[in-house]
Amino acid sequence: MRTSRSRLARGAAFVAVVVAASTIVSATAQAVSGVTPVPAGTYLFTAKIQSDLGACSAALVDPTWVITTANCLTSAGQPVVAGPPTRPTTVTVGRTDLTSTAGHVLSVTSLVPHPSRNVVLAQLDRPAIGVTPISLGAAATVGEQLMAAGFGRTATEWVPNKLHAGAFAVSGVTGQALTIDGSDAATSLCKGDAGGPLVRAGSGAPQLVALHDRSWQGGCLAESETRRTATEVRVDDLGGWIAQSTRNSYVALATGGGLLDTRSGVGATAGLRTGGTTTTVQALGVAGVPTTGVTAVLVDVTAINPTQNSYMIVYPGGSTRPVTASINASTGETISTTQVVKVGSNGTISVYNQGGSMHVRIDVHGYFTNSGGGGLVAVEHRRVVDTRNGTGTTTGTIPTNGSRTFTLAEDDGIPAGTSNVLLEAVVVGATGGGYLTASPTGGTADPSSVLDYASGVTAQGVAVKLSSTNQVTFVNRGPAVHLVLTLQGYVAASPTMGADLRLTPATQVLDTRANGGAPIKAKGELSVNLATANGIPLNAMDGALISITVISPTASGVLTVEHAGPYAATPDGPLMTNPSVSDFTAGHNARTTMMVTKVGRDSGRFYNGQPGVVRIVNFSGGTVHLVVTLHGWFNQPAVAGS
Repeated sequence: MRTSRSRLARGAAFVAVVVAASTIVSATAQAVSGVTPVPAGTYLFTAKIQSDLGACSAALVDPTWVITTANCLTSAGQPVVAGPPTRPTTVTVGRTDLTSTAGHVLSVTSLVPHPSRNVVLAQLDRPAIGVTPISLGAAATVGEQLMAAGFGRTATEWVPNKLHAGAFAVSGVTGQALTIDGSDAATSLCKGDAGGPLVRAGSGAPQLVALHDRSWQGGCLAESETRRTATEVRVDDLGGWIAQSTRNSYVALATGGGLLDTRSGVGATAGLRTGGTTTTVQALGVAGVPTTGVTAVLVDVTAINPTQNSYMIVYPGGSTRPVTASINASTGETISTTQVVKVGSNGTISVYNQGGSMHVRIDVHGYFTNSGGGGLVAVEHRRVVDTRNGTGTTTGTIPTNGSRTFTLAEDDGIPAGTSNVLLEAVVVGATGGGYLTASPTGGTADPSSVLDYASGVTAQGVAVKLSSTNQVTFVNRGPAVHLVLTLQGYVAASPTMGADLRLTPATQVLDTRANGGAPIKAKGELSVNLATANGIPLNAMDGALISITVISPTASGVLTVEHAGPYAATPDGPLMTNPSVSDFTAGHNARTTMMVTKVGRDSGRFYNGQPGVVRIVNFSGGTVHLVVTLHGWFNQPAVAGS
C-alpha cells in the first residue's frame, strides 16, 4: 500500500472509494457503515495491481493488458521504464471480493508507459479467462455523472476486501485531465484507488473515461480533510496508443547474429553442454537486438553432435522452465529449429539440455516489439516451391554450395512489397548433414543458418526476408538436396495491418501419450482446441504459433494442419486438402517443428469450423504420437481476406 499523503500532488496514491448506500443499485451490503460494495458480477474489469511498493487499482482493457497510473508502479518520482517490471508485480482481476477464488491472479511481464501522461499499460502473463475488458468511451462533459471504482480505503476500513464504486459529477475537463466532485453523493477517492477506472455506466456496457490520479480524500478513514474533489487523467483519447502498445509486431534483422555458440565461446563459456545443465545468454542489446522495447526474439536453435538422444528447452531467462521440448536431436546429428521465445525480465533467454553432451548454437533473426515492425498474417497453407517437380522453380536439386532464387508472387497469397514471410522448409534426400542460408535477392547476404538438416528428411518452420521484388535466395551448405517450401504467413507492411502476435508461455495443449493414450493411427485425424483452455476469447484467434513434436513414427509420412473442418472423406480415410507440414521418417525418436496455422473462426460472414480449433491428420502408413504446444496466437487481423 502506498503511503504518500500529499494533497493534489502527483504521486499521492489512493486506496478505495467511499460510497453512500443510496448511490449503488443494491443498497444492502454494509449499508450501515455508509460503504457499499459493487453488486456481485459487476465491474469485473476492475483490477488490483500490487508490488512491494504497495497496491493500487487498474482496469482490464485487453485480455492480456491492464491500464493504471504510472505512479502506482514507481517510487520517489522515478519514471516507469518500458519493458519487464523491475520488481515482481501481480494483478488480481475478475474478483470483486478478494477473499473469493473467482477471477485470476496473474503476473505482470512487461510495462509500457505513456510518453506524456501518468498512465502505464501492464502486460499479463496469460489472458484473463472469462473477464470482459472495458472499452474506451467518449470524452466526459461538465455536469455528467460518472462512476469511480477501486479497491482502496473506505470510511471504515484500512484495506477492504471488496471493490467499491460511487458516483461523481464532472466539474471540469481539460486536454489531458478532468476534475470530479463527490460532495453531492458523499463519495470520495482514498488511498489505494489510484489507477482505478472512472466509468460511464449507462444502459449499455460500461465505458472507460479516465483513471484516478489525485484526490483530497475527504471522508476517508483517518483523514481530517473535508473536500471530496479529485483529478482524473483522461484515457478516452488514448485508443490509438493502447492499440499500438498492446501489439507485438515483428522486426527482421538485416542479418542474423549469434547469441550463443558453445564451440567458440560466443555468449557464454566455451565447452560441451552436459545433460541437466542450463545456459543463460543475453538477448537484448546483442547482434542488433535493441536494449529496450523488445518482448520476444525469433531464434534458430541448433543441437550439434549430441552423444545420445536428447532434447533442449529454450525459455525466458529467470522464469520457470517449461516441460515441453523446443528441439529433439538424435545421437551424432546436427539439427535446428526455429523458436519464438519471450525475453526474461533480465534481458536473457535460457537453454536447457536434457541428456548427454552436445554443443549448442543460437542465432537471432528478428524480434517482436510494441513499436514499429509489421503485423502478422496467417494464411491457408500453400505449397510455393518444390524442386522435385518444378513448382515455383526449376526441377532439380540444389547442389553443394549452390543457390536457388525463388519469387513468391501475389498469386501465392503474398502482397507485393512484403518484406518477410513465414515458411515451412523441408530438405529432402540429404545424404549427410548441412545447413541452408536465406537472403533477400540482391540485398545483403545473410551467412547465418535458417535450417540445419540431417540425413534424409528435415522439416522446420523458418522466417525469411524478401527483396523489393518478393525474391529470396537460398544457399545450400551441404550435400545436394531437394527443397520444398510451404507458405504459412507473412509480415505486413505496418503494425496496423495484419494481426499482432499475443505471446503466451509455452503451453502444452496435447500429448497423445498422456494417461496411457493411443497414438494417431494411419490416416487418423484429431481436433485440437487451442483457445478455450488458454483463456483466448471466442473468435479472437485467427491464427496460432504452435510447435508439433512427432514421436516414434512407425512409418514415414507427413502431417497436415489446418483450421477445423468439416472436410470431405472417403472410405479409405480423409483426403489431403492442405499441403503437408512436419514431414517425418520412420524410426525418428522425435522431431519438433514450429509452424503458423489458421484456426477455425466464425467471422459473422462465413464459418470456418469451430473457433480456435485446428485439425491434424496423419498421412502415413503407420502410427505416430504427437505433442502440440501453443506459443502464441494471432489476434483479430485487420487485413481484408486474411
